[in-house]
Amino acid sequence: MMTQSRAFRLALLTSAAVIVASCGGSGSNSSSPPPPPASANAVTMSVDGGPLDANSMPQGTINQAYVTINVCVPGTSTCQKIDHVWVDTGSVGLRLFASTFTSQLPTETQGSNPVANCIQFVSSSYMWGAMRTADVTIGGKSASAMPIQIVNDTAVPSTAPSACGGTAISTVGGLGANGLLGLAYFQQDCGLACQNAATAPFYYTCPGGTCSAVAMPMTMQNQNVAGLFSSDNNGVLVQMQSLPNGTASTASGSLIFGINTQSNNQLGSAGVFAADPTSGFIQTSTTYGDLSEPESYVDSGTNFWQFNSSLTPCSGTNNVGFYCPAMTTALSATMLPYNSPLNTTRFAFNFSIADISTLTGNAMNNVGGPSVSPCGSGTNPPCTFAWGLPFFYGRNVFFALEGTTINGNTGPFVAASVP
Repeated sequence: MMTQSRAFRLALLTSAAVIVASCGGSGSNSSSPPPPPASANAVTMSVDGGPLDANSMPQGTINQAYVTINVCVPGTSTCQKIDHVWVDTGSVGLRLFASTFTSQLPTETQGSNPVANCIQFVSSSYMWGAMRTADVTIGGKSASAMPIQIVNDTAVPSTAPSACGGTAISTVGGLGANGLLGLAYFQQDCGLACQNAATAPFYYTCPGGTCSAVAMPMTMQNQNVAGLFSSDNNGVLVQMQSLPNGTASTASGSLIFGINTQSNNQLGSAGVFAADPTSGFIQTSTTYGDLSEPESYVDSGTNFWQFNSSLTPCSGTNNVGFYCPAMTTALSATMLPYNSPLNTTRFAFNFSIADISTLTGNAMNNVGGPSVSPCGSGTNPPCTFAWGLPFFYGRNVFFALEGTTINGNTGPFVAASVP
């Protein structure tokens, strides 16, 4: 999910893609899932219907890739497994709902006041909740006393400050997941910007129920767990099975920590593209047809190919925000390097868009819709192209953290298997 700009490093970096209606059904499971990870630096990912509600109905939507994590009260064995946590390479930090816990985690405070966080997404939605600390384990990797956000936490007022704006994502059903695991390129969700509350109002204290923005030290901000591990801590690899028939009822993959640190996370011949560390968007330019879409990003938290096109939009009230072409349409987009000395070769990636109203299943590599940032002039922002989870099926996609150097390439960067 794509966050708003991460000011100066710039304001916030979560790819909050529009959450789409679940298509359900049982599509063709066209390829065998990969075997479960055998290494301590890897954990199984799954695309399915999401967490169940009180009536045992799935609450997720299409193309949400989940992992299970273990959360403990710091320094204790009081722990809980949280399933269906959405892996999001467009945001930073772990964000869980209070309804998933029975134990109490320590709050982060300034003075005697609990600290709250508002994370804003480009879909004009936000998550609001208290900051707490937890020991977090994913697969065989652990981080101690890590700051995380708890949504609907009674330690802070239930209503967010007006500066949050948009629509609150305040329930498991609203997110389609029990939480969000942000693994983008940055170490913190706001960095140096949030040390100035006036220009980056994302952290708050609320004495007497009145909330005011506060400066937040980087060590107390929501952290990228991948950078906190004692090893395999320079980035992540997202590895999803292929979907030869376009759709499947479920899909599997692996979330692998580290890049070029073990035999299962080698960069190899992947195309490497630098991310713009100052941009509100987190990826390189994309060329699609005759459009140059400079504010583009690769994001497992976007459910579909999201770009501006002349393809026929869906009509009626169902599947709003998607394309419904009369026939499946083959397309191609080119990813351009952001800068040197990274790979200067331009790579074209082929994909297709089908009429979403004809599809079933939870995993789909052929669904698309208009960008949240339309092409235009004047006050309109630059075009954007979101390489969502459909791009991940059948390839390795790497995300290198800021401040790292891998094979001579300086992070932040994204790399992907090329045709």
